[in-house]
Amino acid sequence: MAIQYTESMNALLDWFNEQPCSCATIGHIENELDWSRETIRNNLKQLVAGNYAEIRYQPTGEYRLIEDPREVDH
Repeated sequence: MAIQYTESMNALLDWFNEQPCSCATIGHIENELDWSRETIRNNLKQLVAGNYAEIRYQPTGEYRLIEDPREVDH
């Protein structure tokens, strides 16, 4: 799946790359970035669909970035 590299997607990927385990919940990300929950969720869905991220822990909705697609696509 092709990732849409919007301003919000790039901000999300940059933020994930700064996290010690590259993981967080949507709520955590929303508190840190100036993007809506819906935008964050849509970006995470793209990353999961492309196998660049995974839902690490379903009960809390914790996501983990497996690989930055910008490094693969370029």
